[in-house]
Amino acid sequence: MIISFLNSYVINLAIIVATVFGLYFTSLKHYLIHEEVEAEFIEPAVKLNMSTTMEILLGLFIGLMCFFISMNRIPVDNMRPVDVRYLPVYFSVYYGSPMTGIITTITLILTKSLEYFFTNATQAEIINNFVITLAILAISIIIDKKKLGPKKAILTCLVSILIIRFLLATFILFREINQELLIHFFLHFLVFSSLFLLTGWMLNNAIMISERIHVYRTSSVFDSLTGVYNKEAFYFFLDIAYNEAINEQKEFSLALIDLDNFKKINDTYGHLIGDKVLSEVTASFKIYAKNYPTLQVFRIGGDELAVIFKQEDLPNQYLKNINSTLTNLNISQNFNNELISLSVGLIHFSPQDYAEKVIDVEEIFSLADQTLYEAKKAGKKQVIEKTIYFTGSHNKKAQTRN
Repeated sequence: MIISFLNSYVINLAIIVATVFGLYFTSLKHYLIHEEVEAEFIEPAVKLNMSTTMEILLGLFIGLMCFFISMNRIPVDNMRPVDVRYLPVYFSVYYGSPMTGIITTITLILTKSLEYFFTNATQAEIINNFVITLAILAISIIIDKKKLGPKKAILTCLVSILIIRFLLATFILFREINQELLIHFFLHFLVFSSLFLLTGWMLNNAIMISERIHVYRTSSVFDSLTGVYNKEAFYFFLDIAYNEAINEQKEFSLALIDLDNFKKINDTYGHLIGDKVLSEVTASFKIYAKNYPTLQVFRIGGDELAVIFKQEDLPNQYLKNINSTLTNLNISQNFNNELISLSVGLIHFSPQDYAEKVIDVEEIFSLADQTLYEAKKAGKKQVIEKTIYFTGSHNKKAQTRN
């Protein structure tokens, strides 16, 4: 009996945990792709928006997993084994959506009803299939609307379920309550509760770890003010673009961009407005970057930005779109948007097997930096563009400039 109990318990736990983890991380992936926030800061949150199609598909999957869970009930005594198929219904609502929970519930009820039709189920099994499943769905939706935290939500749901199941067993399923039945109820509720709480604890901890990893990742890769990649990430991606160009004979472009009057803006309006200008200008870069599949934006200095364009991107069109938005930025009521202009050094790098010039990553950055200086010296508010044909040197990689 003990071996059978442990085997069924572990199998149920594994299926439930895997199902709920699949729900959460599938919805997370779907959210990142469809909301286009891969390179943004993700606010730590349990709830993630999904499309209706994804909600329905996840609901069908979880409902079927609930049915498989019901086929592996946990024996605790000589009476009815513990059936924990209802647990994923709660998680499908709390970590998914009410729609996902509804589809899960419908799928579970239909599949179990079909099974009961062929197996001559008892009255208790038929009642449980409808009443308990629908009750958990209703409780879960109420909890979802109240936006309770993970710990409070799972305790509220658990207590509510236990009360409903006890009342159902006491007044409908069993006419007499004796000592043996009370012991059975206690063991039943203990197993049910432990699986419910253990699943919730594991999922909550997994999400917390995932969020902390994300915080560490973003703090080391992204600029805190603008949300674009920082200087360290710039050198990393520049090295990747360089190696791809050498190995695959692909062109790429590098733009170094400077805000022309940033010091004057800070001196005239203060550093808070200066930060707002930098943030709004960078926001324009990010908005237009969504139209370019491989373009990457970086902040590499106080008022200096960089953009790496792969072969399929269109640097000149991109920069033209950015410049057209500068006079329309919403900075502050008294701010003169005419002060906002950009100087750009744009270098196109074309790897050639028989080119005379051998160039490494550090020289690529130096050439772009020199071109930016020429743009500033020539009167600001302009783009100076050059094309360099080169062969590669793999001996050097990008190094952080102090």
